[in-house]
Amino acid sequence: MIARKIKGIFLAFIIMFMQFSVLNKPVSALDRIQLEGQAVSLTPGAKEAANLLGILPKVERLMQLKQLRQGHENLPLTDEELGLKVDVLDKVLGASMEVRMVSGRIDRDLSWAFAGQGALNAKQQKILNSIFTLNFMQIGVLGVLSGPAFLNGRGALGSELLLLASSIGLCLSMLAFAQTNMGYKKPVDGDATILTDVFKIQKPVATDHESKLVIKYLDSVPPGARDGKTRSQVLVDNWKKGKYLRTMSEPNLEKLSAVVPQGKKYKIGAAEFNRRIRMLFDTQYTIELFHEELVELLRAAEIS
Repeated sequence: MIARKIKGIFLAFIIMFMQFSVLNKPVSALDRIQLEGQAVSLTPGAKEAANLLGILPKVERLMQLKQLRQGHENLPLTDEELGLKVDVLDKVLGASMEVRMVSGRIDRDLSWAFAGQGALNAKQQKILNSIFTLNFMQIGVLGVLSGPAFLNGRGALGSELLLLASSIGLCLSMLAFAQTNMGYKKPVDGDATILTDVFKIQKPVATDHESKLVIKYLDSVPPGARDGKTRSQVLVDNWKKGKYLRTMSEPNLEKLSAVVPQGKKYKIGAAEFNRRIRMLFDTQYTIELFHEELVELLRAAEIS
């Protein structure tokens, strides 16, 4: 009887030891063959993010260890599993900070573009208001002067004053129309924007807060894209369709990107500011979509 109890305890101890050792020992060749035959449930976005970060093998290994842990989730993490989770989390958080850094820089460029556009619109509106005020004043003055002429029987003089008021009003209206279509321009200033990376323009100097990861993301093809176009190419094609990018000439791209090569001087108007603002918003939205892929990667690795 005692021998049976000792044998039962011994067998239970062996079973517990084998369950624990499965999680702590390196994966054997047989286990590796079995795991490689199983599909790793990574979404296309998570896989792209892992490739861009250079951690795809680590993520796949982490998911293999997770499969080995099935049925033993209450046991503590192994050193290997904990180290992999720390590495993946470090890379993902670093990438998220880079995206936020570039997005913040785009916010600054948008602020400058809105300020420049507002200054030009205010200057144009001030001149138009002056023309309208002058027109109303001359109509009023000449109208008042024509009144006594008609009352005193000098109809010819009164008619001439009214004709003069109409002529001056017509000239001022034509001047206002020309002013509306002409607009004003200001010299291109500020640092080069993220559009230089979209248009692949050479920068005169290295821009601050440049992220190689974000540039890599823009130059990659989105998962599931059938046309094989990169994100930068998709942005450019959409701007062409929307008439925001009417020419691919170097001067036009440099003005939109706020790049002024040495020896050149560019001026930009309110309409060009408007196109730059649209392009910056589109680029910022595209870049921040990378956050969705990073979240998918965290969920796949069960870190979040």
